[in-house]
Amino acid sequence: MRSRLFLCGVAIAVAAMVPASAGAGTLTPSSKGLVAGTATVTSCGTLTGVVTNFTLSGTTITAVLLTSVPTTCNGGSVNVTITNAGTSLGSGGPVVVASGAATVPISPAVAIGSVTHVRLAIAGP
Repeated sequence: MRSRLFLCGVAIAVAAMVPASAGAGTLTPSSKGLVAGTATVTSCGTLTGVVTNFTLSGTTITAVLLTSVPTTCNGGSVNVTITNAGTSLGSGGPVVVASGAATVPISPAVAIGSVTHVRLAIAGP
């Protein structure tokens, strides 16, 4: 009787270990964690001289035309946001800067009378 009880205990222990080891075998480690660090970021140039114009469809802005972008920004990606008193009305990008210029389609189209600011950011090259 004692040996039967012992074998029954061993069988239960083995049965309990099998699902646990099967589950452990399906886990795959990945490297999607965050890491702290620092990086030097340099500017491609001053953007104070950039000229902004609009492509219009009636009285709505469908694109922002950027000219006089520093040529050191060529190859960078520009994003544009059109705002009214800090509230985003429409945005576009990323679009690659080439020859000191870029045309950024805006979505949704924005009524020209609502615009107070055009904000842009260039990343790269």
